[in-house]
Amino acid sequence: MIFSDKCTFIALNVVSFLFNHIKVILLALLRFTGNDMPQINRSALVPYSVEQMYKLVNDVKSYPDFLPGCVGSRVISNSGNEMMASVDVSKAGISKTFITRNTLSDNQSISMQLVDGPFRKLMGGWHFIPLSEDACKVELHLDFEFTNKLIELAFGKVFKELAGNMVQAFTQRAREVYSV
Repeated sequence: MIFSDKCTFIALNVVSFLFNHIKVILLALLRFTGNDMPQINRSALVPYSVEQMYKLVNDVKSYPDFLPGCVGSRVISNSGNEMMASVDVSKAGISKTFITRNTLSDNQSISMQLVDGPFRKLMGGWHFIPLSEDACKVELHLDFEFTNKLIELAFGKVFKELAGNMVQAFTQRAREVYSV
């Protein structure tokens, strides 16, 4: 009888342990079932002209040189006011590539629309607002939704962190390039 009681005790502890872990996973999944599309909105006032900041943001090939987590980038096509670009990001062993179609309004804005990648939706862009000849406000707005909850669980935090730090990274890059 003692053996049976020990087995029952162990079995109950195992079941309790498994239940608690399943509960944590289910709660995490439920957290992501809302209908609100995640957004990132960042801005900065910088002592650089709109032309200077626009040039930095539009220089896709240089992204791996200064954007944390960006391990590759290339311009797929560029014709007039439209560019298609590919960006490879990697952090904590998670790597993803996404392609956007960018509509360019010289020294004013760069609008992005998803072509391919781990997103169901990705849209947004950069806006450059002149404050004076040598100062501007830089704004980044992104709306995104991952293709599924599993990708969101695996890559969501990484993407939000990388995208959330982009304005800061471009501001630092401007300091290095334009050394004001």
